[in-house]
Amino acid sequence: MRAADYLYQIYQRIHRSNDGWTRTLLAYTSFSFLMLNQALIWKIHFAFFTLATLSRIRDRGAEPTIDEIWVLDQVFKNEKLNKLFTPDTYHVIDYDQEWDQGTDNPYFPEYRTPMAKFFNVDCNTSTGKYKFGDVETGATMTLHFKTMPFSNNKYNFTEPFLVYDMYAEINHNGKFWVEHIIKAEDTLKTKRIFVLWH
Repeated sequence: MRAADYLYQIYQRIHRSNDGWTRTLLAYTSFSFLMLNQALIWKIHFAFFTLATLSRIRDRGAEPTIDEIWVLDQVFKNEKLNKLFTPDTYHVIDYDQEWDQGTDNPYFPEYRTPMAKFFNVDCNTSTGKYKFGDVETGATMTLHFKTMPFSNNKYNFTEPFLVYDMYAEINHNGKFWVEHIIKAEDTLKTKRIFVLWH
């Protein structure tokens, strides 16, 4: 069952593999297959590029995730939110996170260059939400967040997700208000999105 769900998740996001680089890998893998009977080198090329192509499709089809402990830390250290939600009384009602489609995000023009479009069909950003409730206060909250790939060191190793925007919609005792936890404008003053070239 786990393998079936894993393959289903990849299939649901197969559109993310429709970029120029993946199509090039598929074309060269097919060419290597046609040349298999010519020499050993073509067998090696076929094996290598088959694995490379399958790995890329697998990675592109992966479900986006976020560190839930980090998310909870943001909630409980916020002065307005920790009065309504505590580590002992909160519960998660719902969760959803999915990749954003397209490269038209106004915050990230880096992904609209021809080179970036060759390797990517989207900005590798995601949008998600948590819905929380508290059993003592009766408050509910929908926590919205947006993530981007981010390189935090000189080796261009990218953390999978940096949350660059986060806000909460709170409902308590008939009152509704919005609390901004992380503002995109503030985050993007000091951090730039990491453009994937593979």
